[in-house]
Amino acid sequence: MTAARTATAPAPAPVPAAAPFARAEALDAALGDPWLPGNPYGFAAGAARDAAETYPAAAETRLRAEGFHLCHLPEALGGTLRSFEDTHVTVRVCARRDVNVMPATMFSISAVTTVLAAGTAEQQRTVAAWLRDGRTIAFGLSEEQAGSDVLANSCRLDADGRLTGVKWLVGRGASADAAVVVARTAERGPAAFTALLLGPEELADGRVRRLPARPTTGMRGIDFADLEFDGLPVPPGAVVGDTGSGLAGALRAQQVVRLMSTAGCLATADTALRTALRFARAHRTGGERVADTPYGSRELALAAAELIATDVTVLAAARLVHVAPGSFGLCSSVVKHVATRLTAACATRSRALAGARGVLREGRGAVLDKAVRDNAMVAVIDTSVLGNLRAIAMHLPAYASAYDGEAAGAAQPDGTATADRERRLTAVFAFGDADVLPGVDPAALDLGVRPKDDILLGFAGLADAIAAELGRRGDTRAAALVTGVHRALGGVVREAAAAQRDRARSLKASPELLDLADRLCLLYAAATAALAWWSHRDGAGLYGDASPGATGWLTAVLGLLTTLADGREPRSAGPDAAPAGRLINELDAARRLFTALPVRLSDGTAHRAGPDDVEDEKR
Repeated sequence: MTAARTATAPAPAPVPAAAPFARAEALDAALGDPWLPGNPYGFAAGAARDAAETYPAAAETRLRAEGFHLCHLPEALGGTLRSFEDTHVTVRVCARRDVNVMPATMFSISAVTTVLAAGTAEQQRTVAAWLRDGRTIAFGLSEEQAGSDVLANSCRLDADGRLTGVKWLVGRGASADAAVVVARTAERGPAAFTALLLGPEELADGRVRRLPARPTTGMRGIDFADLEFDGLPVPPGAVVGDTGSGLAGALRAQQVVRLMSTAGCLATADTALRTALRFARAHRTGGERVADTPYGSRELALAAAELIATDVTVLAAARLVHVAPGSFGLCSSVVKHVATRLTAACATRSRALAGARGVLREGRGAVLDKAVRDNAMVAVIDTSVLGNLRAIAMHLPAYASAYDGEAAGAAQPDGTATADRERRLTAVFAFGDADVLPGVDPAALDLGVRPKDDILLGFAGLADAIAAELGRRGDTRAAALVTGVHRALGGVVREAAAAQRDRARSLKASPELLDLADRLCLLYAAATAALAWWSHRDGAGLYGDASPGATGWLTAVLGLLTTLADGREPRSAGPDAAPAGRLINELDAARRLFTALPVRLSDGTAHRAGPDDVEDEKR
């Protein structure tokens, strides 16, 4: 492994603690109004690059100059990571313009986090220096023939220290300067794999072949290429952590990667919904604005509820990884599944609102189409849906006792443990406050399935109090929804426990546990929303609603999520979702990111009418 160059670009100055999200707002302002056709960092430019399948070189250069590529690197190593909540917001304000800026500048996160989780101090300093120097570090884990079954991977480091095999669809594989590769070093089991840190010298070796980039439906212009190793000599110092610990380190890193990938999900959904909103407000059908028709207002409200439900779940996760890394494994998988499912629905629903214009390869149609395709790409670049649901299913049975009616009292922790959990939850839901968050230690991320997730256990203990408080305030609908979520969660984890004991219902014999895992994710998001409201019940409402303890957004989210969890048509949640549509309209008018956090954007206050917006009385 070659040494890092010593000449590095200076890191941006730390943002003062009194200015939450100042870096995100400043960066968005520097990139200009994305609606302006001539803005190289705007929607039109991103759509044009997509059509030409070209790499966002100018955007990458600009963002690197702003230090964007260091937002996931801890400050102690020369990065700007203050909290993953702040980093998540910063990524969203950039990726909403063109999600390709994420792989262009951030695909090193998997490799770097693997080294932070398991590498030596020297290795950590090396990858940090490469990152500060503007280099890209690829991550090679997946193999085509193995798919989501990483235990079937065959790329091997032999006893003589030579690496042979192929890593599949490696992000930035054709252009990366360095790589972390997980290779087989033994015959079977999770301990049969070792992580290797390959520097520029190793990747320049003739025994490394970079295969042509594979064409993809989304994130066009980004090189997803296979890396082929033909007996590459690997120096002993390249081993990250202990021999046999590579998979454990990679899986810890993937918890953070899954969290951060949801920034791409939310960014594409934000763009799709914001584009649909502006179209629906300007375009008329039968003399009425599309946004004011019963169909248009319902679809906008449902899309808004889908986005808000994702946002509140992700915000909590971005703080939980700091507060309770030892229990983050379940949350990281849940938040990934929730984000991919709900934002895909939001983006697709938004495109449908534009009608025939949604399939045009110009104007709004191009922006909407790109958002939908890019969103689908984000869903699979770091994990498979099947593999993620399997991971979630393994956790469920252990939570049955916490939701087991009269037995729940015996299963609850003692008073000290309960008080500790309440303190952690207070920090998790103190949105926007980075001062209460400890630093992140990737090595502390746990791979076990013990029942200790603070969201699930915290909601089990607080659901009755939340429902009672909502009822006391006169919101009987929200109160009933909270009670229903509590009851449904109990049913899911008890059924999972029963299925685990029945071979005919096991993962190998039936999809039932995967279906229960999918339902659990929706209910987990609902529990998160309820806890968020509870934590802010005496202050200003979230999502721009200034009313103290406002519940409109909560009812919208719970109504949608319980409808989906019950397997019903999402449109039946339309009446509950109506407040979400109002709030999203207000956030857009106020030029704010679609999030619970007060993040200002540089979007123009008004959108000029164009040929897409002419009144159409014939429809």
